[in-house]
Amino acid sequence: MELSLPAYGNLLKLTQTVQAQAGIDCQVNPCHPNFAVKLEGSHWWGYSVDLRAGLTLSVVEADFQKSFYLVADAQDCSILRFNFCLSGRFRGRFEPSTDELLVTAGQSYLGALSGQIKLVSEFAAAQKLLLVRIDVDPLLFKFLMGQRFEALSPDVKNILAGDQPGCCWQGSPISSAGKMILYQMLNCPYQDTIRQLYLEGKVLELMALKFSQFTEKNQLMPPSRHLKPNDIERIHHAKHILINNLVNPPSLNDLARQVSINDFKLKHGFRQVFGTTVFGYLHQHRMEHAQLLLKSQDMNVTQVAQAVGYSNPSQFSAAFKKKFGVTPKVFQSS
Repeated sequence: MELSLPAYGNLLKLTQTVQAQAGIDCQVNPCHPNFAVKLEGSHWWGYSVDLRAGLTLSVVEADFQKSFYLVADAQDCSILRFNFCLSGRFRGRFEPSTDELLVTAGQSYLGALSGQIKLVSEFAAAQKLLLVRIDVDPLLFKFLMGQRFEALSPDVKNILAGDQPGCCWQGSPISSAGKMILYQMLNCPYQDTIRQLYLEGKVLELMALKFSQFTEKNQLMPPSRHLKPNDIERIHHAKHILINNLVNPPSLNDLARQVSINDFKLKHGFRQVFGTTVFGYLHQHRMEHAQLLLKSQDMNVTQVAQAVGYSNPSQFSAAFKKKFGVTPKVFQSS
């Protein structure tokens, strides 16, 4: 199904458009814009919070039963955007640029957008998407970062300064520390004004963490010159095979065969794209998925251990504590 949406930064207009095109009733709270939509068996839910002038937090969660192709109207913008994808995947294109951004689970993206930008997104069927987005006015970000603002790549700075229209993106894995901040934001225990203050503090903490990660990456990691676009696509495919087979993951050789790439290129390419080894990533995702299950599902530690591929609960508990500094039981009860 295809939907044509208004400017993609406005959840209220988005909901009104979905209501008009799909003929369904959508309720929106004007004081704290949020929406809940059921459409052809798929469910979307989300909200947007203006934390201060020039700083907006948005959360979108979706359970797609059918594929969707979304087109947002061109918007004259100048923003710095952080995207954090906790589950699911989609393709995005910010026209007039022809470059595609493949957003995948476990990855974060720092982007700069300026000028008349039209967003085209494609969401695959049979997946659950959880996306956290932070939009920052460049002037506010420059004020917050001070001289550290100069550590941004030249392309990003030129776009934000208005010297050239368009968009550019940098990707990086979400660290364990970043994942914890995101979970704290999504499970905010407060309401009203205190909630606003809590979320703003967490957003600033997350921005500081990610900005440090991105600038260190610019300074310390030269871009790969050896991976072709189809190799990167195969490596992302390999990652999704691992995610979908946490209990019985394939061997390295089997994984390479499944994505039609040799094991040497898979090993080295995986480290270049995701900053870790194939099975280092598998372990990280198992632990992070365990966090989600412990907090969001009615499951005990043994059940969670089995769900992420551990037949021995004691080994799972030891691995979880080594990763996060607390046992699964302590984490679940916190």
